[in-house]
Amino acid sequence: MIGPMKLLWIWLVAAAWGTAEVRSSRFAERPAWTIETPRLRVTILEGGGHVAEIVLAEGSAVNPLWVQSRSTIDPDQYDPAKHEKVYGGGPGARLMSGLAGHNVCFPYWGDPSPAEARAGMTYHGETGVVRWVRLEAQGDRLRVAAELPESQTRLVRAVEVAGQVAYFDEVGENRSGWDRPVGWCEHVTLGAPFLEKGVTRIDAALTRGRVNGETAGAEFQWPDGRAETGVDLRTVRNVERSGFVNNFLVDPGRRYGYFVAAHPGRGLLFGYIFVRVEFPWLNIWEANNPTMLTRGMEFSNTPTHGTMRALVAAPLLWGTRAFEWLEARGSLRKRFAAFAARAPEGWRGTADVRVREGRLEIVEAGAGRVVALAFEEARLEGR
Repeated sequence: MIGPMKLLWIWLVAAAWGTAEVRSSRFAERPAWTIETPRLRVTILEGGGHVAEIVLAEGSAVNPLWVQSRSTIDPDQYDPAKHEKVYGGGPGARLMSGLAGHNVCFPYWGDPSPAEARAGMTYHGETGVVRWVRLEAQGDRLRVAAELPESQTRLVRAVEVAGQVAYFDEVGENRSGWDRPVGWCEHVTLGAPFLEKGVTRIDAALTRGRVNGETAGAEFQWPDGRAETGVDLRTVRNVERSGFVNNFLVDPGRRYGYFVAAHPGRGLLFGYIFVRVEFPWLNIWEANNPTMLTRGMEFSNTPTHGTMRALVAAPLLWGTRAFEWLEARGSLRKRFAAFAARAPEGWRGTADVRVREGRLEIVEAGAGRVVALAFEEARLEGR
């Protein structure tokens, strides 16, 4: 049993702290919806459906998610004649014009084929560029949807906040009469000031890894990474420039995958937990240069960066499926949760994240201290 000096109980029952509400709001001068509780604030942009902020109310109230330093627009307002000089051209421009924080990539993750790009398709599917609509808003629950006409699919997302945890329940639907392969990636991007070179530590339940797209068999083990040089991916190196995309297998021995980012100076722990069989991969990318500092921690059903042609060319990697089939007129459902908590002074990093007896336990590396949050496991399991 863990002794009382090593267990920091942070019980978070919304009823004990006041009421919760969902309201229409503005974020970076763009229309959004905000779920506000006394302990956590979650904001989702209408344009692209991006989760723009997940902010713990106590302490420094810093947003750990990336927000562009330049002004952004709702991507359905992107006009090459007006905006190409600001956001660039090509298949990524429309997405980049409005990208923020946590973007869901569906029905693929990565770049379109040359033919798809000529037809107007963007990076990471249509979810990040269409305008989402509100279906339900009540108390601490918001339900929104994105219609994706080009791929004849639909994504519905429900978000419910309880204490210091935001629970996500998403359903991808096939509106066509054809079975199709699907890539589904929760594209979470951390940014400054929470992300700081050589300071913010990121831990995750990962094993084998490779450079994105590597087919020659070269691999490495977490927390090692490969880009221009070997790196320890638990931090962003304190160098002027770095950049890479690596694919990692979530530990097959675990029921739940996770990642936790910690900034000791800001006293914040922030992470996600997800069902490993639903998201067996975690794709990590970094953009570290004089104008941008980001780290992507993207839990996914695929390590394949591309649309249907690329997905079907590589159905397995290391004996693990690399995409899913979405049946004609069928649906897929996925659940995960984001959480934020105060980091105890001197936090050394995260050794493990456990779910037990109605709580989420974040276990410190080395010292063994535990931060515990009230947690409803049934929400991840669909019970």
